[in-house]
Amino acid sequence: MDTGPDTLRNSDWDRTFHAYGCAADLPGALAAVLSGDAGAFGGALDHLYGAVLHQGTVYPATAPAALFLAGGLGLSALDTVVEERVSGPITGRVVLLEFLAGAALASLIDHDTGTPAPAPVPETERDRVIAMMRSEDEEEAIAAWDEPVVERLMLDGLADMRAAAPALADAVRPFLTHPDRSTRIRAVEAAAALCRLGAGTPDLSGAADLAECRDEGAVIVLALGDIGEDTTEFLAHADPVVRVCAALAPALRNDPAALAELRSALTDPDAVEAWFTTPPSLFALGGRDVLVEALAASSNATRAVPDPSVGAGTGVPG
Repeated sequence: MDTGPDTLRNSDWDRTFHAYGCAADLPGALAAVLSGDAGAFGGALDHLYGAVLHQGTVYPATAPAALFLAGGLGLSALDTVVEERVSGPITGRVVLLEFLAGAALASLIDHDTGTPAPAPVPETERDRVIAMMRSEDEEEAIAAWDEPVVERLMLDGLADMRAAAPALADAVRPFLTHPDRSTRIRAVEAAAALCRLGAGTPDLSGAADLAECRDEGAVIVLALGDIGEDTTEFLAHADPVVRVCAALAPALRNDPAALAELRSALTDPDAVEAWFTTPPSLFALGGRDVLVEALAASSNATRAVPDPSVGAGTGVPG
């Protein structure tokens, strides 16, 4: 499957759509993302998140956009710093890896692989609904979204993301061992998300060999859990934060030792929020809620979540 410039040339953007209608505007935004212009990057990325991955929804235009961006990950233009975060300067490449991981995760909708694929949408029907979306009559453009064919095309968009997953994973793989720590962290997360989408199990050994800090170790252990690897051995790790990340593996949802690690961490919720410099994406909006939700998902959830006021002030785990 094509990535990079071939995708831009070979995709029929006039005959696909995103959250705001026909995707004919996407080539310009995609090119701006890879231009190396920090100002243009920000505006174009806002458009991608607003249109191509609107509120975590995948559209027919999502897969070709992701393939184009993945093919450009190695461009030197993406060494440009586009954001300043608490963790330090962030390059365009890091932000694109975050986008690819988000697109993969948004595509993880259960589907019955035993059900025969529906017949392809007739080209005349596709053209008709795209023409409605492009209509200057606002009512007609809005009415297009109620056409039954739109739902079918949205399902095709999810299938396209699953089909693209191996090519996307191939594009991400070199960055698992990139010299920049933030790049490695986000590449690990993207590789894990794409694995869950059907790309095959990534080799994270190189990333593990280069891991320099808690942030990287935690992300790798979280990724291993997400892709179904056994993280039990990490429940005995010297770093309690790594132990908690191991405990968050879905396979250990009801494991007594894993649940004990989660409960222990919640005795000092302030410390949880200070664990990371570059937090895993899972912890980006706050760690305490992540741990509480993991405990609630356990079949042993009848055991109370610890009162955050008990044991507070014990400091950041070291």
